[in-house]
Amino acid sequence: MKIRLLVAGAVLLFAQTTFGQFGQSQSSRLVDLASRLSRDVNDFADASYRNYSNSSRSNRSDIEAVMLSEQFSGASRIFYRMVVDRRRNSDLRDAFSFLQDVARSIERNNLQRESWYNIQRQLSDISQEIDSGGNDSGGNYPSPGRGGRMTWRGKVDDDIRVRIRGGSADVETIGGTPYYDAQPNFSASLPSRRVNVRLSLKRGRGEIYIEQQPSSENDFTLIVRIKDPKGGASTYEFEVTWKRQRPICFSLS
Repeated sequence: MKIRLLVAGAVLLFAQTTFGQFGQSQSSRLVDLASRLSRDVNDFADASYRNYSNSSRSNRSDIEAVMLSEQFSGASRIFYRMVVDRRRNSDLRDAFSFLQDVARSIERNNLQRESWYNIQRQLSDISQEIDSGGNDSGGNYPSPGRGGRMTWRGKVDDDIRVRIRGGSADVETIGGTPYYDAQPNFSASLPSRRVNVRLSLKRGRGEIYIEQQPSSENDFTLIVRIKDPKGGASTYEFEVTWKRQRPICFSLS
């Protein structure tokens, strides 16, 4: 009887270890991404406060930037704990949506361009991981490649490219004065697969078009070109929508 109990216990222990390792391997990338984001955002918040404390002149916008960076740091730590605790997919999606909202608020007054670019890339990677079902706690993420949309609004002077990848939109200034007031708003991340993208101009006086469709050759990046021929800067607003491509079917008769 004792031998049977020992055997049963060993089998149970082996099963728990095996399934635990299996589940851990499925979500390890998301855990790693959330950990790095929490660490880098904390460094970003510390740098923001140092810049504020070393400044002899400050205004309400400076104080708001410091407070938002601390809020972002605290929220990213909570998100990391939620990922480690393997919370429900719906909880992670809601928490990540809050992170994105805070990030958009910080973007308006941010001066740490290099560190902020790294944080944007991490947010994009996390968004793709969530959309692709990187966490296995519930299995009810939307399937990758579903339709989505993004609206973009910002000032343009002369010529820019907007590079859209995942859940981020980076601006490359080709000519004219660079502006950092861009406000992208995603309903879902641009998936890492071929999709049909459509562009519509909501506001603007110049030329706007899709320069590159997302593909494996450009790391599934959508590139929108805006050319403003008139003098001075002007506000532009556009929307891109995408749907997954349907497979081509052939019928044999």
